[in-house]
Amino acid sequence: MTSETNAAAGESIAPDIFKAVMQSVAASVTVVTAKGDPGPVGITVSAFTAVSADPPIVLVCIDKSGASLAELLDAPGFTVNFLPQGSESTALLFATRGADKFGTVEWDEPEVEIAGPVLHEAFQVFECETIERTEMGDHWVVYGKVVEAVVRAGTPLVYLNRKFVELPE
Repeated sequence: MTSETNAAAGESIAPDIFKAVMQSVAASVTVVTAKGDPGPVGITVSAFTAVSADPPIVLVCIDKSGASLAELLDAPGFTVNFLPQGSESTALLFATRGADKFGTVEWDEPEVEIAGPVLHEAFQVFECETIERTEMGDHWVVYGKVVEAVVRAGTPLVYLNRKFVELPE
């Protein structure tokens, strides 16, 4: 890989250089769910972060070519399901376009009516009200105010260098 440190002002690095750097940034694996028409939708997302603690606001980034994009953008709310170690098959299921995602995993309706399904497997959950959607580059950024949370013990599933990695317990 070559160094791209001398880019002129206003220019950006090549997408492949950006992706090479980002693959070395560890990310907790989440499944974002929403109520769609005619049923629930969900996708695996590693681009998730907290924005504010007071009020509690988070964001998720969704690729424009991603499955269920329209339903996620149209939904008045969403749920961020934090997956624990050992749930690689669920992460891969929700990353697979066209898979029967909600027919093969256990889930419940959310406490917050406008949020998405809550996966039984999730060890942490944020149920959110969508407050803003912003188109940015090749993604949509969806901001949500956290209205409800589930906190259980667990170790997060982490994605690093294009693979799942185990953290020490």
